[in-house]
Amino acid sequence: MDRRTLLMGMGALALSGWIVPALADEPILTLRGKFARAGADGSATLSLADLDALPQTRFRTTTPWHSGAVEFSGVSVSDFLAAMGVPASESSMQLIALNDYVVETKAAELVSGDALLATRMNGEPMSVQDKGPIFVVFPFDSRSALQHQSYYSRAVWQLAEIDLAP
Repeated sequence: MDRRTLLMGMGALALSGWIVPALADEPILTLRGKFARAGADGSATLSLADLDALPQTRFRTTTPWHSGAVEFSGVSVSDFLAAMGVPASESSMQLIALNDYVVETKAAELVSGDALLATRMNGEPMSVQDKGPIFVVFPFDSRSALQHQSYYSRAVWQLAEIDLAP
């Protein structure tokens, strides 16, 4: 399933009232490249249930896109990479959103910034309209260094793919 098909399907579900909970077992994230848990095609596709099965982290922070502090929860990038067998210290990656927004970054920069693959906001699964189903977010309030454009630009909402550099 490509990003546009997923986006259109999620939009239709959102309009019908069946936002993300109906998609718990549907693929929402594709990881591509060389990593320990890659399938024969060099990729892995994960559902919300797959991400929920990994260790969960939560924090409360303000963002430039919300009014007031928001609680985000999901799997930390560090735990996600470890579970998938991706060496964070040497991996470069592209984060690709449903709308084709692309950010190139190093995994180590996401890990050192305590980035989270947030799947919930204030305890509720995020719809596409609310920056979901996955939002790469940082605990911006925890360190002033995170309140910088270099981190804001890596806060990719509607994350659909992570492509690892060869």
